[in-house]
Amino acid sequence: MKKIAIAALILLVVSLAANAGQTPTVLKVKVQTANVRAQADTTGAVIKLVSLGTLLEARAKVGDWYEITITTDAGTPGIGFISATVVDVIGGGQAPAPVREAAPVPPPVKSVAPEQAPPAYSGPVPSTGGFKIMAAFGLGSISYDTSKDTSGYNIAQFKSSRKGFGGGVGFETGSTIGFEIDVLYLQKGVAFSGTYQTNTFSATVKLDEVSLPVLLKFHVLNKAGLPDIYLLGGGEIAYVMTGKVDWNGTGPDVPSPGSGSEDLLKDPSSLNRIDYGAIFGGGVTLPLGGVKLFVEARYHLGFSDLEKVVSGETPSGAKPHTSLLAVVGGLKF
Repeated sequence: MKKIAIAALILLVVSLAANAGQTPTVLKVKVQTANVRAQADTTGAVIKLVSLGTLLEARAKVGDWYEITITTDAGTPGIGFISATVVDVIGGGQAPAPVREAAPVPPPVKSVAPEQAPPAYSGPVPSTGGFKIMAAFGLGSISYDTSKDTSGYNIAQFKSSRKGFGGGVGFETGSTIGFEIDVLYLQKGVAFSGTYQTNTFSATVKLDEVSLPVLLKFHVLNKAGLPDIYLLGGGEIAYVMTGKVDWNGTGPDVPSPGSGSEDLLKDPSSLNRIDYGAIFGGGVTLPLGGVKLFVEARYHLGFSDLEKVVSGETPSGAKPHTSLLAVVGGLKF
């Protein structure tokens, strides 16, 4: 019995001497924010956050994880695990001996931040360029100098917009201030009704154009996580593909059957086929998965005199020109 007690005492002294000679491994956190987890696994609950430069003492190593002693938010000591990929070994004895598993520490109730906090937003993010697919709905009109109208028709107070549709494609450059060029099909024109002596009538002027707008865009609000709000302005040159007047009327001077259609582009033509002017407006772009959804309001103000004078005729001086208020929407890639 006495020999057993002496042997146990010798083993205890040897064990204490061995532990006294081994210094703990010192770790230093090398990322902005690192998670200390309850288990040595990325699925383990996060029980504490440690910041860049924090010094830690490792008790053991479990695979690619260090077992460390921490102080919880409640001020009590606990055991946790930190990934070897987020720390550097800067001192101490030999690397801690691997262990098979360790008792888990219950996760705290409060939520914690992710492994690496995202960088703080530091300013506007320039708009990215891309191709656009567009659809449009517009209200068109044709204005002219009514003082030059000698037809005798009373139409000024009965004029209304022609409703039309359109669409096309475009491309814009990326930056806070950028450019855009489009190819669009647009329906312009005007609708009106009126009287002439004892006759009444209504008519719709229909102009179908291929338009080439060149625009300057200024992104007023273009920040991460917020809608891209912008203003636009520029010029337009368009080619009139078709032009006609659909009419109907009643009265003693209205020819039968009381309705008809007239082609404005017949030779000799009374309509210029080049329509140019200015465009201004604004819009907003929203992210939609891998693409972006946009909606714009555009106002087209025509400068071109649509009246084409045939040789030998005297111009009326009315100088008709188009205008169009359009809502344009679509996708940008």
